[in-house]
Amino acid sequence: MKNQPEACPTMSHTAMTRYLAKACSLAALLAIGAALLSGTSARAETQAEFEARMKWFREARFGMFVHWGPYSELAGEWKGQRVEVGRNAEWIMHFLKIPAPEYREMARKFNPVKFDAEGWVRLAKAAGMRYLVFTAKHHDGFAMYHSKVSPYNIVDWTPFKRDPLKELSEACARAGIRLCVYYSHSEDWDDPDAGGPLDTNGKMPATYERYLERKSKPQLRELLTNYGPIGLVWFDRGLFTTEQAQDFVQLVRGIQPACLINGRVGHYEQELMGDYQNMNDNGMPAGGIEEDWETPQTLNETWGYSRFDTEWKKPEDIVRRLVEIVSKGGNYVLNIGPRGDGTIPEASVAILEKVGEWMQKNGESIHGAKASPFAELPWGRCTVKGNILYLHVFQRPADGTLELPGLRSQVKKGFLLTDPGKNLESNRQGSSVRISLPPIPADAINTVVALELDGPPRVDPPVITEKAGAPVVLDYLNAVTSGKTVKRFNRRGQFHISKWTGPADQASWRVRFLQPGRYRMHLVWAGSPGRPTGTFVLSAGDQKVEVESPQASDWYKYVTLDAGVLEIAATGEQELVLGPARELGQDLMYCKSLKLERVP
Repeated sequence: MKNQPEACPTMSHTAMTRYLAKACSLAALLAIGAALLSGTSARAETQAEFEARMKWFREARFGMFVHWGPYSELAGEWKGQRVEVGRNAEWIMHFLKIPAPEYREMARKFNPVKFDAEGWVRLAKAAGMRYLVFTAKHHDGFAMYHSKVSPYNIVDWTPFKRDPLKELSEACARAGIRLCVYYSHSEDWDDPDAGGPLDTNGKMPATYERYLERKSKPQLRELLTNYGPIGLVWFDRGLFTTEQAQDFVQLVRGIQPACLINGRVGHYEQELMGDYQNMNDNGMPAGGIEEDWETPQTLNETWGYSRFDTEWKKPEDIVRRLVEIVSKGGNYVLNIGPRGDGTIPEASVAILEKVGEWMQKNGESIHGAKASPFAELPWGRCTVKGNILYLHVFQRPADGTLELPGLRSQVKKGFLLTDPGKNLESNRQGSSVRISLPPIPADAINTVVALELDGPPRVDPPVITEKAGAPVVLDYLNAVTSGKTVKRFNRRGQFHISKWTGPADQASWRVRFLQPGRYRMHLVWAGSPGRPTGTFVLSAGDQKVEVESPQASDWYKYVTLDAGVLEIAATGEQELVLGPARELGQDLMYCKSLKLERVP
């Protein structure tokens, strides 16, 4: 990262202030500082400031996750009991009900003498990764850095006596990799005051706030002040209340305003409070969503090291997963689980080296690339950068020709990314463009074709064709959004369209109807409890149907509403538009789908 500020792992308060002055405007810093001193909230961030903070994340697209701690020493086994393959070995304390005093004694022997920060970072960089997320504290409560808040840390508690986070911060700065930290702010199985949502069935312990103030927040302050610029804080497991989550957001903003915050900082079943959304572990949206997001995945079946887990993914699967994620507008953070001695399993190294070989030749199609403008493509995926389409060919078509349906832009040039001097033939057939591939694939995993256009890609919106006897389903996959309205994800694993605040915020669908008729409309929706009701409008041509939305009962608890009857006057293609009837000042609803059933 050429423009990344140099990290200073032992950064003083003065040095940190200098760094922050570079990362954000002085005016923003003064505003934040004044707000912190006065006890009020900092001023609202502008959209331009948010875009500036997110720039490196959108450029990176690929990062390394590292799950490493005393649990790595156990390697999935405790007193003859094993954590079965398919479950998370870093949860061994919880799964095998290891008493905290016994786990603490085991942690005293943790001595990763073969840990090599330079080697870890070198592997990440060679694989094409641009950021590294290190587990500073996992749910077991053990700090993998030198914490002054608690002696239960790798420097004071073990014979190792070194600070791996400090060494990683220095190695990352030298290599141009963004250092990021995972911090389990919510769960702490070692701390008697903590409990957490998992162990308490969602009920907050009376002592929980004491844990947050005594350990969780102070340790987060240490991470943000002692290790230089932090690219992002990766929180996990959420919190009980919105107010608790807001405290953590403000803590990060007050110390490092440029630092990103992931979506797991707040309550999982409420509105996103971070800068970007995390999919569920190993999750993937069926289609693209319209907010910044990231998929966490691990190289085998567990996140922390287990000597019993040999279910390694293939390099080609990792490359294609990376491409699929970027083609849908997301980031891919891929986990390694080092052994207790600090070495990375040989299988992990071999996989990442193979991925790196592909990235070295084709990384241009990943770093800084945006989502595909097309729906599913039968032969592979597409990523975009400016006026260039990168066509990722996973399966070569039998006739050797790639078809791009609905591409309206003019093609100036097509070529293999690894052989830009050799042009590929392309021609237009109606609303589609066809590109001829060379007879031999350039890459066994994924051949990348670059298509230079006359400007940003212009592509026809998808068309939903009615099928006889079946309802027409309008969901986020085929929607075209406008205004503030966006396609989003929530932690219940559901996708919806939201941020409808006024008539300019709309979602539209192109539908090809078989014949004229009347359709009963069923809206599947949810909303935030306590929000006022509002009126939404569905229009088709000159016809408009208004429906009053009822009061929401629970976050993301989708219910079906009878939205009335829509008259379709003609056979053929129609545009259906959904949006609020008037200005609301807040989100109208979370729309999961709208189903149209023909009335006999």
